[in-house]
Amino acid sequence: MTTDKISVTLVTQGRHKFYSGTMEIELIANTCATNPRANDLTDGFQRVLDESRADSIAEYIKNGGTIPSSIILSAQELSQLTYNSKNRSITFNVAPNAFLILDGQHRVFGFKKLMNEGVKYRIPVVIYNELTPMEEARIFIDINTLQRPVPKELLLDIKKLADRESDDEVLLDELFSMFEESTDSFLLNKLSRIDKRKGAISKVTFYDSMKPIIKEFDISNTDKLYRIINAFLFAASDVAHGNEFNLENNITKATLFKILIAHSKAVISVICDNNMKDVENISEHKKYLNRSLPGSFQDLLTSKGYIKSVEVLDRKLLRHNVTI
Repeated sequence: MTTDKISVTLVTQGRHKFYSGTMEIELIANTCATNPRANDLTDGFQRVLDESRADSIAEYIKNGGTIPSSIILSAQELSQLTYNSKNRSITFNVAPNAFLILDGQHRVFGFKKLMNEGVKYRIPVVIYNELTPMEEARIFIDINTLQRPVPKELLLDIKKLADRESDDEVLLDELFSMFEESTDSFLLNKLSRIDKRKGAISKVTFYDSMKPIIKEFDISNTDKLYRIINAFLFAASDVAHGNEFNLENNITKATLFKILIAHSKAVISVICDNNMKDVENISEHKKYLNRSLPGSFQDLLTSKGYIKSVEVLDRKLLRHNVTI
């Protein structure tokens, strides 16, 4: 069995000590293994590998991506790990199960996919030694519960800064900004750009709701789309008021918002079929919403089935268009 050696820094945190260094991805792939719970109900604690995620990591690296975060490992008895304080290095056996992966299994499997492609890449590693199985499981739990993920809304909002927006996201960001800033917006002061907030529609919910509208009507003019959707929302609010329901106070409930925006596709289609010039008129939207919304508001407010609720509204609307 061959051995290898890497330079490290010994770090002490409370009662734990670990070694911090870097490894080539080939060495990581040849020495690190995982222990999924599904395969070992006694000592296993990790999730099953998602092959597609590992593939995407490998592709990301091949395209010049950077991974600065450390793979966290636990040296197993097989590794025979020893520390040389004079040289500040560790020596260990190169064997498939020398290290147990505590965090970063998909990155490691992504590295394995690159072994035969000549990719050279160094990765930061943190290596614990002489942990018990209980300590390994506890560190795994701490890693996956104490770290707070960055809100999806924030990641979505900084895509523009990183020049990572898709064409749809460019349009959606413009539309979001119009609803966020325009003084005549039905959603003025009801949107949250960078996080989830009670009493506000998050950017993720807004994008999820509006993306099908963009694809359905192929509208590249966001100003026009803003006027159409804004007219729809004001019309829906008028109908709600006539049914003793305050839509303005409830529109920030994510499911209700998504149902209404999804239903707007059918309303817009009917208006355009009759007279496209009327598609920005509140009165025209109100005429058709008076068919579908009355008697539905409380059900929409408590709806557990988003798709079914949209289908019910669409049927109410279109039933009136059938002539025999």
